[in-house]
Amino acid sequence: MLHHHKFNRRRGTTLVESAIIYLVTFFIALALIVGALGVFRYNEVAHLAREGARYAATHGGQYNLDGQQAIAAGAANSSAWQTKLTNEPAIASSDDLLPIVTRHASLLDPSQLTVTVSWTAPANYTPRNYPSYADMTTTPPGENVIYNTVVVTVQYNWMPELFIFGPIPLSSTSQMPMAY
Repeated sequence: MLHHHKFNRRRGTTLVESAIIYLVTFFIALALIVGALGVFRYNEVAHLAREGARYAATHGGQYNLDGQQAIAAGAANSSAWQTKLTNEPAIASSDDLLPIVTRHASLLDPSQLTVTVSWTAPANYTPRNYPSYADMTTTPPGENVIYNTVVVTVQYNWMPELFIFGPIPLSSTSQMPMAY
């Protein structure tokens, strides 16, 4: 009988131990989910920096001037050029690039997104054109090729879903060469 009485005193310990373990397990699972969302958001910021650099490299510098010259020269597709220049604007500043980058953002708050773009001439870079794979060191006669790089930095202030701490600044920079 004494032996049976001993087990009755330990009856509630399983409930207390389970409550502690379940609570710890719940917080670990929640932390993993929030951490995964943070990794997703950082990958999204890096993706936006790459997309912004690609767009700024192809739509910066000479892009608008070439389109306006084609329209003024009465190119066969001047209406197509005008539509292209309207739908795909030239990039001259960070304010021009922000709507393009925001358009590609998914599950990010656009008000927390900042974009910085700059164009620089690369140091120790030999100007060259690529007329063929055999000769990549000379520029054809009469052709003036300008080389520089575009650097796009995207920053996002992420507020973690647990609201225990934050905001956490996420930043990514992408650099891309451009030639025209």
